[in-house]
Amino acid sequence: MKKIIKFKFSILFFLILISFIIRLVAVLLYGDTRIDHEWGVLLHNLYNHNTYAFYKFEDKLLPSSYMPPLYPFTLLFLKIISFNKINILNLIFSFHILLSIISIYIFYKINEQFFSSKISIINSFIFSFFPLNIYGVTQTSSITFQIFLALLFLRYFFLITNDSSNKNVIIFSVICGLSLLIRGEFILILIPTLIYKLIFKKITILNLVKICLISCIIISPYLVRNYINFEKIHIVNVKGYALWKGNNSSLKVEGFENLDKFEDIKSKLENIPYDNFYETKRDNIFFKAAMKNILGEPDVYLLLYIKKIFSFYFFDINSSYKNYYHFIHIIPIALISILSLPGLVIFSRSKDFHQRYLIIYLVVYILIFSLFFILPRYKLAILPIQIILSTFSINYLLNKITLKIKKIIN
Repeated sequence: MKKIIKFKFSILFFLILISFIIRLVAVLLYGDTRIDHEWGVLLHNLYNHNTYAFYKFEDKLLPSSYMPPLYPFTLLFLKIISFNKINILNLIFSFHILLSIISIYIFYKINEQFFSSKISIINSFIFSFFPLNIYGVTQTSSITFQIFLALLFLRYFFLITNDSSNKNVIIFSVICGLSLLIRGEFILILIPTLIYKLIFKKITILNLVKICLISCIIISPYLVRNYINFEKIHIVNVKGYALWKGNNSSLKVEGFENLDKFEDIKSKLENIPYDNFYETKRDNIFFKAAMKNILGEPDVYLLLYIKKIFSFYFFDINSSYKNYYHFIHIIPIALISILSLPGLVIFSRSKDFHQRYLIIYLVVYILIFSLFFILPRYKLAILPIQIILSTFSINYLLNKITLKIKKIIN
């Protein structure tokens, strides 16, 4: 028994070591050379002006809730501890690598819920070496942080029971709170999760109250800040823009946002007064435009929605992203997506509490995010579940083949 444990520890140590080396090499070769897009702007304003702002007009910074706050404030923390002597990008990538490696171990523990240690380790190798998972670490994006929290969420979902210790309940609650602060839409995952637990009597009312209360306490400072600035309670103020980006006349799965081709919207945006409600009014313009598109041609946008679901679960057949169809990227994605299909059917017919939950989690996640637009990195959010489903598919097929061979022999 001790030899088995020692061997398992050795394999896991090797996995973590090789995962670290691969990610370090990937960062050195492909790592971003600057903090891209909105993250760089938010960090600059946080660090230099002590304000969470994105838009600036005539030297006036407007309070923002354009992006969820957890990742920008994490960047701020890393910037502060760099003391302007350590390259901030080096700290960011080190943080990403650390989270990614911990995520691999968490994924291993989740697999043990369904498989033997041997198969769990194999799946963890697949997850670790998956090209998209490695590439995600090299980007100044919140995706690695999101996957880390998502896996922690699933891990502690399995641990929370009616007789769970306060420690597990508190940890799960903190994870929920942080997940809300890194992705506002997580509330649409959390609510059905807690309802599912409650329906099947896998959580006590007291623990449910604790989870809701602690999660609210964690996000409350940001909610209060937003209410003071915008006179409404919310985490992000970008739903209208995200809906329009994924539902405009371009009809692209990955979305389209070049406003030069939408003069009517551009004109309305230029007439918004530059005050605290700029983002709210801006988002409302996009929301109305998106709803006009959807309600005006429901059949067109329903078909687009189906395409987005397909692209999310499988891959985008019309992607404009550079190197998207490179065999190193597209072949693993296509294989894991196709292999997971039989597992999806197996889980949907299962009466196992945890298997059914993974299907609920997967379906809800895909349906929600496909309402907006699907970027290539979003695939990472469902990759862990697809790997688990693929393993069930392979096991099912091998069992069928074994039975047929036995019948032939007999």
